[in-house]
Amino acid sequence: MRDTVGIVINRLVYGFTFAFLYQIVIGIATSLLSLPLTGNIQDLISGVEQIESQQGPWLVVWWILSTIIITVMALLIIRYKKYLSPYKGEKNIEIPPKITAVTAIIIGASISFLFFLLDTIIGLIVQTGSKTDVSAIYQAAIIGDFTPLIVSIIFSIIAGFIIVGVASKTSKVKEITDDLGLQNIAGIMGIRNKTKTQKTTISDTIGQRPGALIHVGEQKVDNVTVNLIEYDSEKINEITNASFEECLESKNKPNVSWVNIIGVHDPNVIKTFGDNFGIHSLHQSNIMNTELRPSVEIFDDHILIMLKMPHYDSQTGKLDLEQISIVLAENHLLTFQEIEDDFFDEIRKRLRDNAGSIRKLKSDYLAYSLIDAIIDSYFLVLEKIGDLTEDLEEVLMQNPTPETMQTIQTLKRRMIALRKAIWPGREIINSLERESTVLISDNTRTYLRDVYNHTIQVTDSIEGLRDVIGGMLDTYLSSVSNRMNEVMKTLTIVAAIFIPITFIAGLYGTNFSYVPELEWEGSYFAMLIVMAIISGAMVAWFKKKRWL
Repeated sequence: MRDTVGIVINRLVYGFTFAFLYQIVIGIATSLLSLPLTGNIQDLISGVEQIESQQGPWLVVWWILSTIIITVMALLIIRYKKYLSPYKGEKNIEIPPKITAVTAIIIGASISFLFFLLDTIIGLIVQTGSKTDVSAIYQAAIIGDFTPLIVSIIFSIIAGFIIVGVASKTSKVKEITDDLGLQNIAGIMGIRNKTKTQKTTISDTIGQRPGALIHVGEQKVDNVTVNLIEYDSEKINEITNASFEECLESKNKPNVSWVNIIGVHDPNVIKTFGDNFGIHSLHQSNIMNTELRPSVEIFDDHILIMLKMPHYDSQTGKLDLEQISIVLAENHLLTFQEIEDDFFDEIRKRLRDNAGSIRKLKSDYLAYSLIDAIIDSYFLVLEKIGDLTEDLEEVLMQNPTPETMQTIQTLKRRMIALRKAIWPGREIINSLERESTVLISDNTRTYLRDVYNHTIQVTDSIEGLRDVIGGMLDTYLSSVSNRMNEVMKTLTIVAAIFIPITFIAGLYGTNFSYVPELEWEGSYFAMLIVMAIISGAMVAWFKKKRWL
């Protein structure tokens, strides 16, 4: 219920902000152009109806400009909505930083048409003069008529939903309206210049004391949440938004408890769990540092495993590497995630359904299951990148453009990032399999060998894709060189054909007073025929040589 009310309040703020700013724009435009403007698609309709008059073309031009202004205003409101939103629990909406003029007109026209329908419907339901004019609302409220105010609030809420709804489809509209196939790939892969977000880097920790709890990386959630699952072979207890006391109590139970902390930016939370679950202060600091290399630390009473889990957004093509920290102890398991989304839902389902032997085994088998899910998540990302690579190869052969080079370089950087994330996984799995620790049973070591093989397979796949992408650079250069050769060949042939024709025209264009051929009747047509014969003969010869 709180989420619903918060979302409605946010939409009211977005819609009111948009209506307020756009009314200012319409007022300025009306004053400058001296035209009766409505601010929606009615301007286009009026412009078409009056196209023969002086105002008609100006109304059409204004509608085109207003659709772009609508797009810019709506996308800016959504992109920076965190500064406007009273309720902070909404997810962010991915907005491409660069869109084409066609995309802007389509998005703006959609909002303009929806506002036209909204004005019409509200006007039919409530007979008021102006739905959004502030002075009209104020004058009506003075005499006790709050109908315009209520209509304005309803209008703002619906307008907010329209803006968010249309803006959320911006990436898809951008993808559809791109002029070139390569731009489509670039949009899907999310390789355009992105707006940089503020985040703490490793350089900010220089000079700090060892074990200082400083979050390094981008904060991806607003609040830290803790989920608890405790189970044995007979029963399972799952607690969402568990308290620290419940987690600490579960630690001392003989069953297996899985504590999942979502959000690693709060030093108080990390310190509370770290101190009470026996995690060294240095390792608490490492958990908050999301830019560290994946690693494993094995102690007598617990094992700390840090891995990178890739996330791929199929709509925006954004690829993120999330750090997952796993603390394995005898009867409990702690996992620290940056975001809520993960690949562990199938494991949770197996726990709930008591499928297989996961509920019959200890926490080491649960740790193996999580590691296996993390490693297998790379296959999904590689499959997506492989499909995009195939599309990119087609573009390379058909129509390579300067953006192709940018796409190839970005793909290479992504493959390097994936390689750096998965390569240490081999050492981690190998250490877990071979180190002598009572926390991992011999039965689990057998499964870890299978995960090790998956890690090798992922590494080989990444190396293969790197070779393919590296070869694309040669293909790109060859394609560009071939296109240049074709252009030069065409220009050379055209120039070769016109050289003798130009010579003849220049010869008879001289200013000598006596040129006998000029006195002949039909000499002009004879010259044209000779030119045509020479050109035809040269074209035939070029075709015989297969130069055409």
